[in-house]
Amino acid sequence: MAEVRLDQLRKEFAGNVAVEDLNLIIEDREFLTLVGPSGCGKTTTLRMVCGLEKSTSGSIRFDDVPVGHLPANRRDVAMVFQSYALYPHKTVAQNLGFALKMMRVPKPEISRRVAEVAESLGIANLLERRPKQLSGGQRQRVALGRAIIRDAGAYLLDEPLSNLDAQLRSGMRAELKRLHADLRRTFIYVTHDQVEAMTMSDRIAVMKDGVLQQCASPTEVYERPATMFVAAFMGSPAMNFLTGELRSVGGERRFMNAAVDRPAPVGSADPAGREVVLGVRPEHVRVSDVPTGTSVPARLFVAEPLGSEVLLTLELGGELIKAKVPAPFDAKPDTPLHLTLAADRLHLFDPAADGRSLAVP
Repeated sequence: MAEVRLDQLRKEFAGNVAVEDLNLIIEDREFLTLVGPSGCGKTTTLRMVCGLEKSTSGSIRFDDVPVGHLPANRRDVAMVFQSYALYPHKTVAQNLGFALKMMRVPKPEISRRVAEVAESLGIANLLERRPKQLSGGQRQRVALGRAIIRDAGAYLLDEPLSNLDAQLRSGMRAELKRLHADLRRTFIYVTHDQVEAMTMSDRIAVMKDGVLQQCASPTEVYERPATMFVAAFMGSPAMNFLTGELRSVGGERRFMNAAVDRPAPVGSADPAGREVVLGVRPEHVRVSDVPTGTSVPARLFVAEPLGSEVLLTLELGGELIKAKVPAPFDAKPDTPLHLTLAADRLHLFDPAADGRSLAVP
């Protein structure tokens, strides 16, 4: 399979649009993640690719061959579900080899491939156990093994780590990324967790209300978000937003509100005298206890130690914004501080045009 191509893909449920005219190309051997909040259409998109849902309109092509009319078992894909979907009465070995058995693969070949996959996933010592005797992480490995044993052209993963605890999720992220490199196959991954999307993907497709907001590399999505939604969703804590006005002062475009007056980001070519939103990520807010030439006064609302960093919530002109600073940071609530917004890390958005970006670094 060279690529998966979605052209004007649309899905409606009783008149409600779940996916709206989606155009997307997943390259051969790419790890692409569909990310967004619940109800954004990411799982519905994955199910249409797999063949578990029929699209209302549009086309799905595998290597330029239309597959929208084919049932799920005739598409060259394997799917890993959020719920694991293991057969409780079968052993790990039987679960792993079930798809091959249905394909009438000879028993010696099934045994060989089961042993090979189990060894690669570190579950070779669990082959005689049943799912109820496994931990969550072990069940997830079995679910992954049942998919990869088929040697499909593309692997579709629907929030496979959401049932695991935080520490185990972190380890499984690394294992999945290594598995993708070893298999050299196309991975389409669905999650609502932006950390999973950022750490594993070659590209991220951010969705909202069934509409694709941006599809780009993790670095580009984070550093050059196309909309306020993308800027807020990708990043923890979310990007800070300050509402103000774009003005022209002495031939220079400036962002102004009650607390901030500073040059607008490079590239803001829209007319002055309109409402805009300035965005800056918490790690790009500099904090000092003494004023500088470009700082603005603020007041500490609360400090949250995070180990090597401290997350500050600060009051600036009646609004609360976040800043990340190195630990230790010793200050009490209501302490006067001074903030400087990194000039080359500012973003400008148009609230009247669905929050689209007006200027990016």
